[in-house]
Amino acid sequence: MLENNQMNALLKLVPCMLIALFTDYYSYTRNLYGDSDNSLLCNMLYTYGFLSLIFTPFSWYGFSYILECIPDNKYAEIFKMPKIVDNYVLERKIGKGQFGDVFKGYNKLNNQDIAIKCVNRASLKGKFHELLENEIKVLRTCNNDNIIKLYDIKKTANNFYLMIEYCNEGDLMQYLKEKKYLPQEEAIEYFIQILNGFKTLVKNKIMHRDFKLANILKHDGNIKIADFGFSKLLGNDNMASTMLGSPLNMAPEVLNGQDYTNKADIWSIGTVFYELLFGKPPYTASNMIDLIKNIQNKPLEIPRKINNIEPLIEDILRKMLIVDPRKRIEWEDLFSHKINNYMEDKLKKELEDTLHCDGSLSMNMSRFYIKANKVIDHPSEIQKKQELNQYAANVAKTGKDQGQYTGQFYKRKTERDESQYNNNNNENENKQEERKQTDNEDVSTEESIREKEIRIRKRNANRILHERNIYVFLASVAEDAMNNTSLKYSDIIGFLLVKKLLQLVDFLATKMTQKSNIYNLEFWDQFVSSKDFKDIFVYIEKEYDVFRLYFQSMYERLSGNSKIKNIPLDEETKQCLSSNINQNIDKVLKKFLKEYVHELVQSILSQVQQKKDPESLRQQWTHADRILDCLKMEEIFKFEDSKNKQIFNFKQYYDEDDRMEINQLVKKVEVKLGQIQ
Repeated sequence: MLENNQMNALLKLVPCMLIALFTDYYSYTRNLYGDSDNSLLCNMLYTYGFLSLIFTPFSWYGFSYILECIPDNKYAEIFKMPKIVDNYVLERKIGKGQFGDVFKGYNKLNNQDIAIKCVNRASLKGKFHELLENEIKVLRTCNNDNIIKLYDIKKTANNFYLMIEYCNEGDLMQYLKEKKYLPQEEAIEYFIQILNGFKTLVKNKIMHRDFKLANILKHDGNIKIADFGFSKLLGNDNMASTMLGSPLNMAPEVLNGQDYTNKADIWSIGTVFYELLFGKPPYTASNMIDLIKNIQNKPLEIPRKINNIEPLIEDILRKMLIVDPRKRIEWEDLFSHKINNYMEDKLKKELEDTLHCDGSLSMNMSRFYIKANKVIDHPSEIQKKQELNQYAANVAKTGKDQGQYTGQFYKRKTERDESQYNNNNNENENKQEERKQTDNEDVSTEESIREKEIRIRKRNANRILHERNIYVFLASVAEDAMNNTSLKYSDIIGFLLVKKLLQLVDFLATKMTQKSNIYNLEFWDQFVSSKDFKDIFVYIEKEYDVFRLYFQSMYERLSGNSKIKNIPLDEETKQCLSSNINQNIDKVLKKFLKEYVHELVQSILSQVQQKKDPESLRQQWTHADRILDCLKMEEIFKFEDSKNKQIFNFKQYYDEDDRMEINQLVKKVEVKLGQIQ
């Protein structure tokens, strides 16, 4: 049914329609090729389009051509028709760039999702035309996994259309609003990808000049640098003087109106990295003058209460956010800084330490697996985890550093081979089913359903991965429990938690095999046919094998434990400590969790009196907190908060205790203890 504004628009056309019935058709066709920006003529064209739609055999051709000539495509909105430019369809507005609106669309030839920048020709005067040309040159010059891609450019009577890569997860500004701040490992991973993108920009002497969170997009968990509307291709002097960009991310030399080099981008990258880590800019003010004063006079603050970052991260922040550009870190030093190998070095050390622990090789490999695979919150992370696990398995097998891990996982390709890039695109296009030819109304309806399906498919993947993250949480708590060998029930708790997680893995894998919609997810039939479902399913099946071996090692350890044999156990408990994973152990597990956590807290208080290492005490309090969460898993680990609709974030869950003051952590444990009495 038509809305009021649509009906009013149609009624206004009725008089024109009646007059037009007696008007020479030839005069309208002549006007069709006139000046389309003339408002009087536009009204005539509107009338022609409406009449041709109803009365002429050229209806859709004529009407589509008219709509193309009309600024802002107002009547396409009235008739709920998507705008079509050549083989590209503009579905809906998703944002606004430096020069015009940005639309979500797709390529009709291969069904590929794209973003379309619509730039009005009338707005391209003087400097703005130069800036648009710069953006196009930059996008055509740079082939990098972490820089947005330009697919095509189309021109019409009124507009330029830039067909660029569509990113399905929005920008980092919106992402940070949801997350408040990022755990340091996630922030570093994004930072490394940002640096990888800038390697290509620096190589080609390109300054971004407006680098900020809103211009960093996410696609399948990866970073894409975007919006080069203010970028500049540097000359031989490598200098620029125009003041462009966003003040809070702008280098002080730019704010002061001085000439500047591409080291101004280093400052901007530093401010973005700071925001990711702490959820706020390093310097703020209500006006430009105060902002400049704050930058020049206030020392850089590192708010560790928000995020207790490591010294290596603080080091790179301070080197990037030096006010004097001459003293600021150079690009070469930034690209070779140790932080670029942070993730690799950390994981290699964890692997080495784990392999040298007491216990069998299979037990130690399981321990490393738990540490390295604790959280997966996006299907795109699965391949990275698989590469990591294969690397670890090769190291364990040969006893040698394989040396290829960095290249496989964390090291990004800076330059993309153009022919390979084109071949990959062609392969992807051939794999996609060609869109059926339908009328505009059908396309519009189909796209709204398709778009919803894509969004829900992502949510469905997150829902299943959430269950996966829960059982790995149990594995991590079990590992911590078994390290407390002085406690009476440590091995029993470890074994029961691993048995519980194996039951959860088995349940999830079985239901996925059966393709059972146990969580009542929308578009389930489409989802089970998707690549995301298949990737998650294969990964969970492999995890079942990993945890089955882990469980067997735990059972052998428990069976040979003389300490357990001296503990009086009832028959129900003995049955639960068997290798049979099909029995219900919930009652016994809760009983021992309560006994264990009280024993644990008493042990911690004793260590406090002995003035043990504060970091060791923090780890013990954190362990107590997570044991208590095991008692209320359904409440603690709800997938979505019913009030604010926020999806549970496991990365922030793990990070929360690390940044909490130890006295706050103690109070948190005390409150939870009171709730289980």
